[in-house]
Amino acid sequence: MLNFLSAISFLTILPVPARAISADGKQVLYFPLVGLIIGSLLYGIDYLLSFTQYTELRIVGDVLFLAIISGALHLDGLADAADGFFSHRPKEQILEIMKDSRIGVMGVLALLFCVLLKVAGVTGIIQSESLIWLILAPALGRVAQVISLIFVEHVPSERTLAGQFYQQGKYFLLLFCPLPFAIIFYLNWQLALISLALFTILLVGLLFFFKNKIGGITGDTIGATTEIIETAFLLVGGSLAL
Repeated sequence: MLNFLSAISFLTILPVPARAISADGKQVLYFPLVGLIIGSLLYGIDYLLSFTQYTELRIVGDVLFLAIISGALHLDGLADAADGFFSHRPKEQILEIMKDSRIGVMGVLALLFCVLLKVAGVTGIIQSESLIWLILAPALGRVAQVISLIFVEHVPSERTLAGQFYQQGKYFLLLFCPLPFAIIFYLNWQLALISLALFTILLVGLLFFFKNKIGGITGDTIGATTEIIETAFLLVGGSLAL
């Protein structure tokens, strides 16, 4: 229970008792469950906003909630990663750029496109009435976090993410990762296979890119991965109706 509450504390701004904060890294196990909680809250927010007269307000409210609930933690990682990788510099300079608290042009553009694509995705989900994807997209983003932390080594020099979260080789922490796919499978097994294939291709591609460029992952690349996967499946949700 302590690790579960600790996972909530790390991934969201939801209040958690200070004594529940764990530092053993096992909270990674619960990241997919926290993703489902975030998605369920988003579903609830969307339901409340559906009573408003303006569909645009509903869409913006959904996207804004996704940013607020995580304290914009992953968006910050996306911006830093964009500044670093699109600088076309050597590994050491990429890492230094990502550690810089200032945001550059590429970071701003990455944030802008991410938000716009999320708006497009949520619009499609609402129009197609495939609202279950509001729950699944955030969950899949957190599944990507767990897989990254377990299968890919971290860059030794990075200091942006607490070291205990890197749990390479501890495969038991993958226990809850199949859960979002199981939900899709229960609703439509063909879409589950399509979703799994898209998820695998996108995540493996990202991880290979990070491995090739800087030798592994950092807190910023995990944040970027979360945003990319989440955004991709919001877009998918408007196309693959469940």
